[in-house]
This record gives sequence, structure tokens and C-alpha cells, in this order.
Amino acid sequence: MRARTVGVLVSGVLAASAFTAPAAEADEYPTRYAGWSMDEAEGPVAHAVADGSVANPRADLRFTRGVEFGQAGNSGNADRSVRLNGRNDFGRARFLASTSRPFMFSTWVKLASLDGDQIAVSQGMADGSVFELGWIGDRWTFRHRTVHGDTVASVTRDMAQAADGTPWTEHWVSLMGGYDPIAGEVWLRTQADGEFEKCVPDEPWNCYSESLMPPETEVAPTGWTTSPGKGPLLFGATADGSKRHSFWNGWLDDSQLWPLTHTDQPLLRVIYGETVPTPPTRH
Repeated sequence: MRARTVGVLVSGVLAASAFTAPAAEADEYPTRYAGWSMDEAEGPVAHAVADGSVANPRADLRFTRGVEFGQAGNSGNADRSVRLNGRNDFGRARFLASTSRPFMFSTWVKLASLDGDQIAVSQGMADGSVFELGWIGDRWTFRHRTVHGDTVASVTRDMAQAADGTPWTEHWVSLMGGYDPIAGEVWLRTQADGEFEKCVPDEPWNCYSESLMPPETEVAPTGWTTSPGKGPLLFGATADGSKRHSFWNGWLDDSQLWPLTHTDQPLLRVIYGETVPTPPTRH
């Protein structure tokens, strides 16, 4: 596994209208498969958008009843998110990506509990294997495993807690995980907003600001023979066949599915810095 640290990004959410790449650069970027703002005041459906704020009803994310909509999101009380109970809540959408091209999941997450493996996003494949992004083995992880539970490839951010020693239950985290069949890689990008003051030992006057979780991309090789996606894209759970487990206990917000890989840093910075536009109201 190799790590690469990228520059710290400007915190905060930019205007939704800027979410689409600048006109001069738009041709350089692929088309987004789907994005879910999770900004609905009530459920059970989180509506999807494609490029810009164009509604994409084919990719609407339908949650089980009981999931709490309208919760505070990753960019403050003006933003909304969904709250899952960690027992039986989950959402499902159509998987629109092609596994013959790079694809990546992006989501903002916050844990309510650190207990057990908890999957934020997962997708099953026709060969029975599953891609999983979430909190696995007490670390932020993107994993590809077989139907029998054996690991095909896995990448982890080795931070059991934020840099200031506080638990992840106190912070929103940006997770991006992807598969690149061309390079034969899986990758994970992690980052959290916020800084804290750190002082040199025995020198309380000598202090500086440090990030709670600076951006970092981890990459690992995989020799997986590509197989098509099978079944729905799950949010808040994973599955072995029809059995769902490893439910997410906490909040999910601004989520996206893109044909991107870790080398597409300019667009990854845009995705990190922005929220997903809410689609137009349907009548």
C-alpha cells in the first residue's frame, strides 16, 4: 500500500451552481452517474441528480421507512442529512456504473457509535464479490471482498480517532473509494473539516494549527477479473446474497457516484468542497 497526501482544501460549501465544472474545463471531466444531496425534509426517497442539478429519477435512493430525514448535515444546520439506526435501516438505488471503467463512491459520513463494522456504501458484483466503503475493523476502509468474506483488496486510513484525540463520533468525514480496472487498483481518499491548536511539549506559548484529518489517498493493487455489477447500490448496509448486515449507525450526507479514479485530483477537490444540488421539486 502506498500513501499520497494532497494539499489542504478550503473548507466550506460553495454555491450549488458552481458544482458543474467550469465551462473551459467541462470537456475534461466525465459525466457524473448520480448524486444525492439527502436534503429532503422527509423520506423515504432521496432524489438523485445527474450533471448539474438535472433530476435523475432512475437513480433515486429509496430508504426503509423509519430512516430520519431532515437531520443536520455536514455543512451545518442549513444542510440536511439522513440518520440511520444501525439495526435495520438502509437505502437502495440503481447501480449505474460500468465496471469496465473506473468508478468511485463519494459520501459524507458521521458515526453515532464506533461499535462493529458499519458500511456506508456497498455494491455487489455478478461473481458474488462486494465493494464496501465505511468503518471496518475500527478504521475508515474501502474493501473488495469475496462472497466467502476473503479480502480481494483493501485500503485503510490508519486513524482510529481524529488528530486531536476526539472520537469520530464527533466529526463528519469525507470518504471516497474507487476501483480502477485499467490500473488494477482500489483506492481510498479521506478528509475531515476542522483544525485544533497543538503546542510543543513544555512550550505552551509555541502553538500552531493542525488538521483533524488532513487529506490523504491510499492505493492498493488488485488482480480482480472484472465482473458486472449485480443488485442495487446499498447505502447504510452491505449484503451477502439477500442477507443484509453491517448496518450504518449514524448520518449520511452528500453522496455521489462518478467514473473517476484517484488521479483525477482537480475534480475530487471540487467534489469535496461542494454539496450536491437538490433536484427540482416534482409535481
